[in-house]
Amino acid sequence: MCDYGATAFPTQLAVTCGFCCGTSDVNWFCKSCPGSLCNTCKQSHPSFPVFKNHIVVPRTNDVLRLYGPSKLAEQCRLHPEKEISTYCKDCQEPCCVTCLVQKHQKHIISTIEDAYLSAENRLNDNVKELEKDVIPTIDQMADKTEKDRSEKRVQIDRVREEVNTFRKELKEAVDESCDCLIEKLEHDETELDNLITKLNVQKGKIRELIKEVNEIIQKGDLSMIQYSPPSPCTFIPEVPTPRSTIPVFSPGRDILSIIKDRIGTVEWIEINSESKRTPISTAKFDPSMININKVGSFSSEIDVTSITTAGNNTAWVMFVSSDTMYLYDSSGGMVGSITVKGSNGINCMVITRSGEIIVTCKDRKVRRVSVSGEVSTLIDTSPFEPTGVCLTDSEDVVVCMRDQDEKNNHIAVYSPDTGRKLREIRGMDGQGNQQITVPHRVVSNGKDLYVVNWDPGHVVCVDERGDVGWVYNRKEAKLTGSFDPCGVSVDKYNNLLVTDIHNNCVHYIDREGRLIQIILTREQTGLEGHWGICVDDKTGQVWVGDGLVYFWTESKKVVICKYLT
Repeated sequence: MCDYGATAFPTQLAVTCGFCCGTSDVNWFCKSCPGSLCNTCKQSHPSFPVFKNHIVVPRTNDVLRLYGPSKLAEQCRLHPEKEISTYCKDCQEPCCVTCLVQKHQKHIISTIEDAYLSAENRLNDNVKELEKDVIPTIDQMADKTEKDRSEKRVQIDRVREEVNTFRKELKEAVDESCDCLIEKLEHDETELDNLITKLNVQKGKIRELIKEVNEIIQKGDLSMIQYSPPSPCTFIPEVPTPRSTIPVFSPGRDILSIIKDRIGTVEWIEINSESKRTPISTAKFDPSMININKVGSFSSEIDVTSITTAGNNTAWVMFVSSDTMYLYDSSGGMVGSITVKGSNGINCMVITRSGEIIVTCKDRKVRRVSVSGEVSTLIDTSPFEPTGVCLTDSEDVVVCMRDQDEKNNHIAVYSPDTGRKLREIRGMDGQGNQQITVPHRVVSNGKDLYVVNWDPGHVVCVDERGDVGWVYNRKEAKLTGSFDPCGVSVDKYNNLLVTDIHNNCVHYIDREGRLIQIILTREQTGLEGHWGICVDDKTGQVWVGDGLVYFWTESKKVVICKYLT
């Protein structure tokens, strides 16, 4: 079958039917022949047994591009006399009719055009994915890297200036020491020159005396008897005895290694290693999942200003004015207790992956409690009092630091091994205002830090560099009382649960700082002063404790609730 209509320029030449050669109503194309068909031939085409299973589609430029005479008409490499006409999906290779019979029997076969179209669609999808997802991601990474480079460049310039200043001071010290050595050598050399000059002067005087004495002797008269020349010893100058030693320079031993050691090094402090980072949870949250169900409650030995789950349906509770923390199970049974002597009261605590406990104390110490119960000082935070504490994904210790006059409050990050301060975070916003004002509690979601401020009462989200992401101040909640946040916890959806002691409830906030819903109200929990809070992701339960209640009413109560279906 010939087809004069399947050309590379269908809009410029007359289109003819491949069967009747007519030029009217040529609107169809047979993929199997291949060739163009008019309306009449399209109706009769399937009536011929040989064309029964042919595929006829509307004639479009895309169809002609794929099925007309095109780049798909290539010769088989194994059988050059044959054209490639099919594609083996099992072997993933194009083949001719001979290849089909010899190598690809019982394989899944498609037409070369369908394989080409499938590959084109797949590549187009890849291009779309690159344009839609990959390129914007790269752009974001580039923007972040550029910002990071700009910030680091300031620090690099400062360190470079410090190194050059130290280099200048060191060079001046070396020059001064070497100048002293050279000056001493030159002084000794001058003394030797002066001695030679003095000896030469005396030698001249002696020669003159010898000449004088010889002249008297030559006269041969009686004056010689009366002549009394000076004693020869008077011509010997009083000079130091010439030394038999020579000067030798003895450089300081291992001076180069000592200087390198004394000069020091430039180190890059690791803020957050990507290899250690745990990715933010991608679990999908739906507000319809919220369903408050109180599953238990018990009374504790103390009011609960801080609470931390410890696994196996247990939790540590503590009170800010007590140096003892108590471990309870979900039924209210006391499992154990630990007393941190000399702490003047425990502000907050967090448990490491190894089971150790990091506690912040009112005596300006951060202490480590081993699994066996041994207490040791990890950090001395003087003059600041450490309040809230949490761990990053790399287990760096993040501490809320409060000054006596509240003017230099900030967040500090410490090494968990040495207690060395790694950096300070003050939460500066785009207008240069410090948003971390009176930090009380802090929690991490593996990427950002969420800080609870007491004055003014709000929650601040900061990234690892200390840049403010958002500030939550409860305006969306439309509550009558002031917002007094006390405790904070983060769940597996990266949503925040913030206790509000004034309104006796919990603000459930998403990762963008937007209020989802007010939950765990006084009516739902029976608590009078929501303070300590902690989510147990393994059980999906939240532990909430009564803290200091107004009018000195002590509740000492802990409630356990299931808050999501």
